[in-house]
Amino acid sequence: MRRVLVLAGAAAAVVAGWWVLALLLRSPVLPAPPAVLMRVVELGPALLLRHTAASLMRVLLALAVATAVSLPLGLVMGRSRRVDRLLAPLAYLLYPVPKIALLPIVFLLVGIGDAARVTIVVLVLSFQILVAVRDAARSIPAAYLTSFTSLGGTRAQSLRFVLLPAIVPQLLTAMRIGTGTGLAVLFFAETFFANFGLGMFIVESWMRVSYTDMLAGIVAMGVLGLALFSALDALEYLLCPWKRCGIRETPNVLP
Repeated sequence: MRRVLVLAGAAAAVVAGWWVLALLLRSPVLPAPPAVLMRVVELGPALLLRHTAASLMRVLLALAVATAVSLPLGLVMGRSRRVDRLLAPLAYLLYPVPKIALLPIVFLLVGIGDAARVTIVVLVLSFQILVAVRDAARSIPAAYLTSFTSLGGTRAQSLRFVLLPAIVPQLLTAMRIGTGTGLAVLFFAETFFANFGLGMFIVESWMRVSYTDMLAGIVAMGVLGLALFSALDALEYLLCPWKRCGIRETPNVLP
């Protein structure tokens, strides 16, 4: 309940600031919140929801693919010095490259459909998750695993009860950061050859000089981001029970 009240208060503050700024500027470029709300009603929720759903599905698919690839690879790099020496230089070389710069190449290789948009977001998320998981896995004290195996734990059990609990907080942090960046990249990617998506809707509204439609799309993008971050917070609440007790460090979780 407290979190809901905080979110409601933050949303009210944003709307109030937007409203005051619209009254001060008196510009058609920044319509007041009631005008945008009325336009949303005129457009019909179905149209805006269709664009939002298209963007949401692309982000969720990219998040799933990036996690499925980068989580195991990051764990292997973090626990194997040989693999880390082989792959870490490559990861550090490619990580700083702006992934949006690869969009033309992705379109040429993958095509202009949804696969290209998902691919570019996967590239953004993968390196964030890979580096975070690798560093988290490397930071696990060897004594944890030694103690676990001395008690009869197998490798599979050490993955379940030691490694994964230790890297989950860093994994979720990387997913949060990557999701924010991924949404920004997706917005840009959706402005090319897309039939649906919030990026396409916002830019198309801007080109039609329909600023109320444009603001409605921007608000929808903000709500989408809020929903994704809230979902990751809920996932952290479920997977990191020690944080509910105010314990900052990851405990040594044993069976």
